[in-house]
Amino acid sequence: MAEVESVTNIYRPLSVQCSGIFFAMETLNQIHYLYQYSLHFFLDIFESVVKSNPNLNNVTGTTERLKIITTDLFTVAFNRIGRGMFEEDRLILANVLCQIFLKSSGNLNLDAEFNYILRTSSGLQKDLKPIKGFTNQQVQAIHTLSNTLEPFKDFTNFVQSNSEEVLQNVRQISVEPLPCWEGAETQDPVTSALYKMIYVYTLRPDKVFGACRKFVGTVFGESFVEEEQMDLHKITKNEVKPNTPILLSCVTGYDASGRVEDMATNQKQALSNIALGSAEGFALAEKAINAASKSGKWVMLKNVHLAPGWLVQLEKKLHALKAHPNFRLFLTLEVTPKIPANLLRAGRILTFEPPDGIKANLLRTFNSISANRVNKSPNERARMYFLLAWFHAIVQERLRYTPLGWSKKYEFNESDLKCACDTIDRWIDDTAKGRDNLPPNKIPWDALGTLMSQSIYGGRIDNNFDQLLMNDFVKRIFQPATFESDFLLVDKVDESGNKLVIPDGLRREDFLRWMHKLPDTQTPAWLGLPNNADQVILQTKANTFVQKLLKMQAVTDDEDLAYQDVESQKNKSVIGGAATPQWMKNLAASVAEWLSILPKEELSALKRTVENIKDPLYRFFERECTIGRNLLKTVLTDLNDVVQVCDLKKKQTNYIRGLLSDLQKGIVPKAWIRYNVPGGVTINPGSLTSRRGLDSYIRSWRRHRKGQTALKELSVWLWWTVLPRSVLHCYSPVCCSVQGVFS
Repeated sequence: MAEVESVTNIYRPLSVQCSGIFFAMETLNQIHYLYQYSLHFFLDIFESVVKSNPNLNNVTGTTERLKIITTDLFTVAFNRIGRGMFEEDRLILANVLCQIFLKSSGNLNLDAEFNYILRTSSGLQKDLKPIKGFTNQQVQAIHTLSNTLEPFKDFTNFVQSNSEEVLQNVRQISVEPLPCWEGAETQDPVTSALYKMIYVYTLRPDKVFGACRKFVGTVFGESFVEEEQMDLHKITKNEVKPNTPILLSCVTGYDASGRVEDMATNQKQALSNIALGSAEGFALAEKAINAASKSGKWVMLKNVHLAPGWLVQLEKKLHALKAHPNFRLFLTLEVTPKIPANLLRAGRILTFEPPDGIKANLLRTFNSISANRVNKSPNERARMYFLLAWFHAIVQERLRYTPLGWSKKYEFNESDLKCACDTIDRWIDDTAKGRDNLPPNKIPWDALGTLMSQSIYGGRIDNNFDQLLMNDFVKRIFQPATFESDFLLVDKVDESGNKLVIPDGLRREDFLRWMHKLPDTQTPAWLGLPNNADQVILQTKANTFVQKLLKMQAVTDDEDLAYQDVESQKNKSVIGGAATPQWMKNLAASVAEWLSILPKEELSALKRTVENIKDPLYRFFERECTIGRNLLKTVLTDLNDVVQVCDLKKKQTNYIRGLLSDLQKGIVPKAWIRYNVPGGVTINPGSLTSRRGLDSYIRSWRRHRKGQTALKELSVWLWWTVLPRSVLHCYSPVCCSVQGVFS
């Protein structure tokens, strides 16, 4: 029995790791509705690591086996889960797995460091001494880091004393942090990598992704986060059961069905293709599934996102299906929340998204058009197709820089490209009348430009500025000068000032050869944007990255007690008991900070009189102040309840339990959202939002005490009002009255 207990203790960390990975999978739907995984999916991962792992062959030692199993468990879990995730979210999963691995090992306690990245706001300090060369936001972050983490307590002094050196360091393309924290020379590699990530996150948050990759590489190895080449045949043959559907999830405008068709051709496997969207399609799909499940053939249903109601029946049908071992079902779909969660959990999700960049977009466009179509006479047709491909690439790639590239995410996709190709063919054929050559000045540029800017692509635009931008791109690209050999596509390709000239060529092969020679990475200048646009977008993505990572912290926080000694857990009571979970301690500290910045004085309602109620400006402020007063009361009550629960002085209700869950994940509680806040905002910015709204109320309240006239002199920040448009409606009659337009 002692031997059994000894072996159990050896494998106990593995069980904790398995628990953490499974609950990490369960929590992924917090960051995207598509990330749904079942217990059977995790068990398949575990069995592949323990039962059918070739790395365990001829290994008999317990310690050696445990080390191999642990390493392969995290690697296989990351690869299989990551196949169904978007590229921007894979790093979040890798980071969470790092936290699970480090916490289960028990050798390092890095909770304070992770909490600094996730839960510390740098926007609460005021009147800080500026540092030459650094922005106010950077100065705030520098002081916050010095006040939060003990090893960085002298960080502010270091930056002030070495400002030029630090500035030069953070302006590098690949930032290699300066060793400016205590014990930097003697630290273990993992802690050092995390501190370097903190350094970069503080001074250059737009470069945090590279530092995060290095941290993950230090924990699991450099090859861990490298994108695995998806072997669809291996997945289909070895990892999927006959009644498990394979969901090929694609972003709008990208189609992965060709991969399945190519695989079926190479494997000489019969494949039935059925497109859904009509009643006939449902009947054909059911008939094909029934027949193929008995014969062992493959079935691919396309565009299943068009039939979300029918998918519920399909999931039930597959659950009870006794299929041939060779039967496989493929479902292609666009990313949409209408797909039933049960089907996502029952299937294997594979996500496909096109690569970023002008070069990748150009190659994808030209490869989608047949050579016969491009090379068809007249000879000028091929160049027209190249101009369209360049235009299509710019229009689509600028979507990555929303709202800098376009004001919103428009659905420019392959159907627009196809329609534009048909339009070019129609006008070129009508103008050329079978001739082998067509003078550039004879091409109907005005007609083509109008159709592109007003109908084919411009028909999706509903913003005047975006429409002007679209018109300018069309006018710039579709013109006779593009047939000249020195026509400039990009005026400044890189910092050296090199220019990109349109390629010479009359055939599809000439343009493809030119595309392959383009650099793999391009600056925003290729899209007509300033070169610092990347920094702005990356900083926004970094904020989103932290927000999503914060939502995932429930996984590691809820598991805190699992890492403590089992004996210390036996006598724990609900209130007034022993240990408090670490997440509750962290939350209590955050709540104390929020309470310190909220107004302390008692705020009364604005006093209504017969005279001031006639003033539309007064009515607006009265409504705003009433909402602000009620919001302050709700926030203070909720936060004080949270403090009592964290101090184990009050029992949790369902409302408080939900409040704890939201605050712990950084989500602004629904009961608090009465002011306009950006979508996906975390609780730190949310608390500042509420504070600014309350500040507006307090200023209104104090002005009102000075008299009704003082309200007309009050400056109003529209963003922090509940109903911004009401301000304009109320000020209009006041201004008109003052100017004597009407009385």
